[in-house]
Amino acid sequence: MSSFTYYLPTKIVFGQAAGEAVAEQLDALDARRVMLISDPGLAELGMVQELAQTLEDRAKSVHLFTEVSSNPTTDEVAAGLALARETEVGALVALGGGSPIDVSKGVALLLANGGSYADYQWAGKAITERSWPLIAVPTTAGTGSEVSKVAVVADPDNPFKKGVLSPLMFPHVAVLDPALTCGLPPKLTAATGMDAFIHALEAYVGKRANPHTDRLALDALETAWTYLPRATANGDDREAREQMMLAALWAGTAMDHSGLGLIHALSGPITSHLHLHHGLTNALLLPYVLRYNLPSISEERRRALNRVADLPEDADGEALVAAMTQFVRDLGLPTRLDELDVALDEVDWDLVAEETTRMVLIHNNPREATVADCRGVVEEMF
Repeated sequence: MSSFTYYLPTKIVFGQAAGEAVAEQLDALDARRVMLISDPGLAELGMVQELAQTLEDRAKSVHLFTEVSSNPTTDEVAAGLALARETEVGALVALGGGSPIDVSKGVALLLANGGSYADYQWAGKAITERSWPLIAVPTTAGTGSEVSKVAVVADPDNPFKKGVLSPLMFPHVAVLDPALTCGLPPKLTAATGMDAFIHALEAYVGKRANPHTDRLALDALETAWTYLPRATANGDDREAREQMMLAALWAGTAMDHSGLGLIHALSGPITSHLHLHHGLTNALLLPYVLRYNLPSISEERRRALNRVADLPEDADGEALVAAMTQFVRDLGLPTRLDELDVALDEVDWDLVAEETTRMVLIHNNPREATVADCRGVVEEMF
């Protein structure tokens, strides 16, 4: 039996109406002054103001910070931190996908530990204090950031993506209300759902996989395989939305404890250089990295993945790659680089490959990958 450590201090509140749940959890934290962190899109849809009004009706003083971009930066963390200090908030509430949640983690980290984000991202400053109270309210079923101890925020002065992580950075509470995901457009539903699917896949085949996270990862894979197409085709399918939020929760937990691999290692640099959605990039990479990893995935795990993909247990690797490729295509997502509406000839692909090998999570990949190997995977994608 493998040895493993499992630690998840985040309280998970699933299925309760978000406004009501957040208000109750703020009461439990004895927090009256709150900063609600989100993005312009959710503000425009009215979701930010709706949650703020619910909290204000419960005697909370709410300060809004809605300037989080889809690929957030340390400048946004600094701006949120300045507002949080100015307003002397007792707790943070993050509403949105991984971007608002990760920015909130950065603000919560700095409120408790001081200094600048760069101190922890680049200078190796130790995180010694539990982050400021944070309630994460995801509006997508994908990133798993609400149950992870890492924040991935880009530094405008350094294109290399590097996360900041510590067991002291877990959100205090994750409020999971599937109804919040019903308005997500089909392509974002598909892209964020594939992010969850690949969290589970890489956690399952990675070097740090263990019996506990294996069950979470397999359940997430099976659930996403069944319900992500339904959620993408019909955003109001409540059962599919609920099941995908569970899948994202299980996948995020598995990923945080068992690690990721080459898909995410490649996705970081590619996302940065091409300015793509993280989940879309992961989906694009899936068939090619899966094919590369096949020689290092055990027969037992290959059989389990074949069952997920509705294949005979003894189906060969190419059948599995083909099934996964078709799954991505059926969701309306690209499976080749030249299907993207971006300038590919301006990218230094050798640099992308080199940056990939510097991503810490590549060391959890089941198969070792050199710069040349990464370059080879990229070439297959054209």
